[in-house]
Amino acid sequence: MQPNTAAVVRTPGIGAQIASILEERILQNVYPIGSKLPPERALAEEFGVSRQSLRSALRILSAHGMLHTRQGDGHYVSSRVDKNFQYGWEDLLDKNENMENEVLDFRRHIEGMLAALAAQRRTEADLIRMRGWLDKLREAYAQNNLDLQSAADVGFHQAVAEAAHNIMFTRLSDGLLRLLTGQTKRNLANMFGVPDIHSQLTAQHDAIYQAIRRQDAAGATQAAHRHLDYVQNSLSRQRAQQQREKLSLAQTAGDARKPVFK
Repeated sequence: MQPNTAAVVRTPGIGAQIASILEERILQNVYPIGSKLPPERALAEEFGVSRQSLRSALRILSAHGMLHTRQGDGHYVSSRVDKNFQYGWEDLLDKNENMENEVLDFRRHIEGMLAALAAQRRTEADLIRMRGWLDKLREAYAQNNLDLQSAADVGFHQAVAEAAHNIMFTRLSDGLLRLLTGQTKRNLANMFGVPDIHSQLTAQHDAIYQAIRRQDAAGATQAAHRHLDYVQNSLSRQRAQQQREKLSLAQTAGDARKPVFK
């Protein structure tokens, strides 16, 4: 996505107008949470304004909780951008430990819809981004690095959401995936026992990408659904097996306490 240019900025209220443009970039993940904004000098030159006007815009965004300043370093996008979204979900998940199926069901429907929209609206740049995240996911699988796998998995699905080119979906997906990063990591760890797990997940992510590349909306939805169904079913089977093993160990220990028959 190309940033807006200085041509759209007009006085009066130039600081507020620049703040509005920068806010839109933040909400569209041009400047993601935790990222550093370009230097003040570069932004002032882009908009064709003085450093004073640019700083006025930055103060507005800081007052709104969208930026925080590191003295001598620069301006960073604040995590507070998604806090209001996350607080309600965090509270719900904290109070309900067994919400895994509900979360996966929610993701299934949301991500199926987003994949379809991405297929209809994607640009060549969107495809390059998705391909890059798939490459990172393969590298993470090859290294057996769970942290990198989780980050690449989240990155790919967020790239799909952003290819839908709707600011509401961008924020919804970003907040949801950030919230569920820990769960994604736990899910991957719990699925280690599934045969051929990495090649299966790689093929499923690639199927989503290929359908979006072909601009096949129905196929993209189906591929997203198959992926989340596979995750849910694999986790259910693994948990059932873990419960059987736990019971078997308990029964083995119980055998030692049984009376000896003569």
